[in-house]
Amino acid sequence: MKESLNRRKFMQQASAALALPALQRPVQTNKPSVLPAEFIAQIPQMMEWANVPGLSVAIVKDGKITWTRSFGVKKAGATDPVDDNTLIACGSLSKPVFAYGVLKLREDKLLDLDRPLISYLNSSDLPDDPRTKQITARHCLTHSAGWQNWRFRAGDQLQFAFNPGERFSYSGEGMYLLQRVVEQISGRGFEAYRRERVLKPLGMARSAYLRLPEHDANIASGHNGRGLPQELGSAQQRQKMMDLAKEWNKPVANWRYEEVMQAQKILAPEQPPFPNFFVPNCAGSLLTTPTEYARFIIRLMEQAPQDAASLSESSRREMLTPQIKINSAISWGLGIGLEIEPRKTGFWHWGDNGTYKAFVYSDPVKRFGVVVLTNGSMGHKLWQRIVAKATESDHAAFLFWMT
Repeated sequence: MKESLNRRKFMQQASAALALPALQRPVQTNKPSVLPAEFIAQIPQMMEWANVPGLSVAIVKDGKITWTRSFGVKKAGATDPVDDNTLIACGSLSKPVFAYGVLKLREDKLLDLDRPLISYLNSSDLPDDPRTKQITARHCLTHSAGWQNWRFRAGDQLQFAFNPGERFSYSGEGMYLLQRVVEQISGRGFEAYRRERVLKPLGMARSAYLRLPEHDANIASGHNGRGLPQELGSAQQRQKMMDLAKEWNKPVANWRYEEVMQAQKILAPEQPPFPNFFVPNCAGSLLTTPTEYARFIIRLMEQAPQDAASLSESSRREMLTPQIKINSAISWGLGIGLEIEPRKTGFWHWGDNGTYKAFVYSDPVKRFGVVVLTNGSMGHKLWQRIVAKATESDHAAFLFWMT
């Protein structure tokens, strides 16, 4: 009975949110323009000041990619330039793409967003707490499962800070639990399934949640605050993973949680076997380009393309409907941040893998968007300026951080 009441309350709130004039038809201002030439000319100088070697941008107007530009190099000290096809780690920009795939599963009637996930996943390694049985896909997508963001140190326990659905608290652990459920439902390894059912259909054929040898020729290295290269994992470690896959006669793309955890114990026994160290990872391991990510955000705009890869209009609107209100300007939809302010409204997400910083912002009604990917730990200083210039506006999302 309690679950039924919760679902009824959610639907009432969602229906009310969909009716908000501010969410559907914001007051029109001057249309955002492509970056001014004088500003574009300043970007290399800003990159030098911020110690960010490489940066890539895509802009969408009227639902079409109208401008892309790349700057700098893939790795400091080398001359290989970043171009529109360079793969860059985008951190938590991984999450909205994952959420889109989860909603496709729901449309295929393979997943209920409000059914406890434990009913899909017979696992003994989750917290022995009655609240574990309450967590749903909706809780995970809205960061309201009650768990911490990640565990980092041996001995860290996965524990509840509040009851599921009670409030917002950013949680990669919650997202990864949902990844395990997706693997269980599909019977497939996460990377192989995502590539076949989500990335390729969306026109993101080069993007991947798992770095493979074929990516090495055109991938950007990460850099610390001094602009020095700092890789996420070594080539030697990746080769060992490939060797282990050959020994197991199972490609890494087909590995599920159990294989990834076993490989972690073999290849990096010094690290605790926690999801934060696992790849592929729905919460943060996506490699992509601004152009391919822009193709994805176009799917979330009004008058989105209608084909087999599309969400239904009701699912698209639900994804962009506030599920959890955080403050007067920021709410969370299904897997994505929402910004609702006077005179503007949009969806957004940041990405932060330490040595990579990324950001996406889109106004789905105006069918405008901007994607910025960088390969430096100070890249957030750059994407803030670029997004503000492209949208001709400051944003509350710039001031919000994980809570």
